Amino acid sequence: MRCVAPIRLESDAWNRDGPPAQPGSEQLYDALVDAGVDLLVGLPGTQTLPLDRTVERREDIRYVMARHETAIPHIAWGYYESGGEVAATLTVPGPGDTNAMHGLKNALDDRVPLIHVAADADPADRGKGPIHEIEPETYDTVVKENVSVERPVEFQQAIRSGIETALTPPRGPVRLGVPKSLLEAEFRSPAVTIDPQTSRFGGDAEYEDAKQLLADAERPVVYLGVGARRTGDPDAIRALVETLDAPVVASYKGKGVFPEDDPRWLGVTGSHLPSGANETLEAADVVLALGTRFDGVTTADWSLPMGDELVHVTLETSRIDIAYDADIAIVADVASAVDRLRAGLRSASRPDTAWDGASIGDRVRSEYDDRLRACSLLEDETPIATAGALRTLREVLPREAVVTTDIGGFRLWAKQTFETYEPEAYVTSGSWAGMGVGLPAAIGAKLAVPDRPVVALTGDGGAMMCLQELHTAAAYDLDVVTILFNNQDYGVISKSPEIDQYAEGHRFDWSSPEFAAIAEGFGCRGETVRTLSELESAVDTALARADGPELIDVRVDPDEPTAADVSEYDSSVKF
Repeated sequence: MRCVAPIRLESDAWNRDGPPAQPGSEQLYDALVDAGVDLLVGLPGTQTLPLDRTVERREDIRYVMARHETAIPHIAWGYYESGGEVAATLTVPGPGDTNAMHGLKNALDDRVPLIHVAADADPADRGKGPIHEIEPETYDTVVKENVSVERPVEFQQAIRSGIETALTPPRGPVRLGVPKSLLEAEFRSPAVTIDPQTSRFGGDAEYEDAKQLLADAERPVVYLGVGARRTGDPDAIRALVETLDAPVVASYKGKGVFPEDDPRWLGVTGSHLPSGANETLEAADVVLALGTRFDGVTTADWSLPMGDELVHVTLETSRIDIAYDADIAIVADVASAVDRLRAGLRSASRPDTAWDGASIGDRVRSEYDDRLRACSLLEDETPIATAGALRTLREVLPREAVVTTDIGGFRLWAKQTFETYEPEAYVTSGSWAGMGVGLPAAIGAKLAVPDRPVVALTGDGGAMMCLQELHTAAAYDLDVVTILFNNQDYGVISKSPEIDQYAEGHRFDWSSPEFAAIAEGFGCRGETVRTLSELESAVDTALARADGPELIDVRVDPDEPTAADVSEYDSSVKF
């Protein structure tokens, strides 16, 4: 058996001066604090114990222990999305790291910075089969940068450079693979000053061309994407919309940037976008796309109309002219671009046309509401419909409530029927669309904004992938209300038009467990409701009580139409 002594490098020339030697866990902790990290989400393992102990002992970073590694990055993601700071995550290598990959990829697609620390296998043992060994490059495609730290001399530079990468726009998760031997060893690592690369974009000609195009536009539409959420100023965006008098659509990640009680609001793009909004995009002569990636999910596989001419503002040059060809491309963060576009842009004056942002928005939304009523989706009759339940929730929840969503058919309904008024109040994943995110994200949101009501929206399928995190919410006495839309089915799959290609009439249904009883077993309150009035009463009571986590199992109609089905109608919105 080969024993390895603790690493000490006090004889090295660069170690003779400077601060005393410190354990790597302490140096890593200091680097996280310097970066503004105030939350670490983890699940202890023997390899992570040096950093676990450091975080518990010191006071600058709060430690929250999840119940499954899959939930760890989801909690950190929800923390950031709802207004918290950048969080760190910690797992053992191998199984822990691979469980976390789902959440890391979700954060990468959503441009959410996380500092993910993995206690890698010791470099000296690689290839010999140590516990949890896996090739570090396994994670290259799910993070913005994958950093493997192997020697004390590179420790500070690797750690701090990796953190800087996570925080540099477009932001994203960075994985720091740090062996346990370095976390527990005492050594000095050369002090380092990181000078991040700064990109300054010109584009004077593009801005002037875009302003002229927008000023002359008779039928403009504004499209908001993830970049508008990350680097945009909602007030400035709204002012630009008012100047243009343009109707507004948003991608999944753009939802909430523009207040949806504004009359210019049309809806969230995708297969479920109201028909009138599609007609509006089809008729547009200029679409101003702010920070969108034009992914397949939010463009209904790139079938979404994009007007006659497209102005695309994005920091990601790799997204330009990929899904849609831009007539004018502006490489910039959305806040800077909006400020420059507004400067000197005259207000729209179109007295001889029918293109009025508020009247268009009112026509599109009113027609869609009529469609919901015609399909009996807002009535308080058993079994209730998801759209009616979401409208009831919006009425009973205070405006400042933070809502997180899981993935499923209910989420597609929420895009159109649950009004949102600010970015931090609506936390949802983008095109990655992996199930199991809703409840962990709500835990992160409650940690970030403890004084605001926090509600997790999930389906029965998504809940089964993260239900154990009710125990985390109970352990930390978090007032999170989970609304579980229970149709006893993987409805998105069962109701897909493609299902009949494989099995006529097949459904992925089951007999659901008693979720309320399970919640109580985890130390939460649980209740089952079957009507809209019962739902309203249950939510009112939970919010007033605000005494620990609660789960409300909402039995919804398994045979209701999909959000996409209801959005397809012959719209009277014509131009």
